[in-house]
Amino acid sequence: MSIGAGCHRRQVLGGAGLLTAALLAGDAAWSRQDSERSGAVQVDGVDVYYEVHGSALDGTALPLVLLHGGALTIETGFSPELIMRFARRRPVIAIEQQGHGHTADRPAMPFTIDQMVKDTAAVLMHLRVRKADLLGHSLGGMIATGMSIRYPDLVRTVTTLGAPYQLEGFRPDLVRLQRGIDATPSPALAKLLPTEADFAAWRASFQRVAPDPGAFDAILERLNTMLATWRGWTDGELRSIQAPTLVAIGDNDYVRIDHAADVTRLIPNARLVVLPGTTHLGIVKRESWLEPMIESLAQPGL
Repeated sequence: MSIGAGCHRRQVLGGAGLLTAALLAGDAAWSRQDSERSGAVQVDGVDVYYEVHGSALDGTALPLVLLHGGALTIETGFSPELIMRFARRRPVIAIEQQGHGHTADRPAMPFTIDQMVKDTAAVLMHLRVRKADLLGHSLGGMIATGMSIRYPDLVRTVTTLGAPYQLEGFRPDLVRLQRGIDATPSPALAKLLPTEADFAAWRASFQRVAPDPGAFDAILERLNTMLATWRGWTDGELRSIQAPTLVAIGDNDYVRIDHAADVTRLIPNARLVVLPGTTHLGIVKRESWLEPMIESLAQPGL
């Protein structure tokens, strides 16, 4: 589904609304000085931006890698509360993907999950991280899953928040909207999609730091195209995952509960959690629930 020029509401629904996992602007606002260390590593002509929070990457504790949702930045994807909740006990690495935040786009190349997986792995190798725990929301969850398939030696555990494993894993009305079968969302879906305020906050965060501040609408278009054409993960790929995996969704998420349950049965060492009273956009706010589950993933038998 293409995003019509000048159709503001459709941009929210057809672009960021399908791929992102975001907090409301007021909850996610924070100063750049809160980033303790930042840098970039060049991958296929683009400097992929990262931040490191908490303790040093000295091998004492395995880092947690944060992978944001589509159309977001680190600033809008993860609240300071979530970052510092984990950074108090170990390093936290947050990465901005191609065309997001500080990381430039590759206009001559289509967006692909595989390229984002490659970019993420390159950051970890640049930082000399031998193994890490991954936490990805929405698009970030797709990338985290790809990391566990393509770069298993770099991954200890994976947590995905509201991430489908195929486009059809979304609720049917969202799939129809994404495929262009429906022109407008169903009333039930419309209640779950990002608001105009969300969309404005994501645009503002992008414009503050992006190499091309005017590229936000083009990025939405490219994300939309990627999702509509994404093949997803095969059953064989999911069965190949050896990392302990937490599949977390909200009980009112974009992702269907039966889809998440099927995926959990395919991944050999996976756990499913359905968070009550939680939507796709709200799941990142459940950090107090998620923290003990994520920290226990590497402990067998729990």
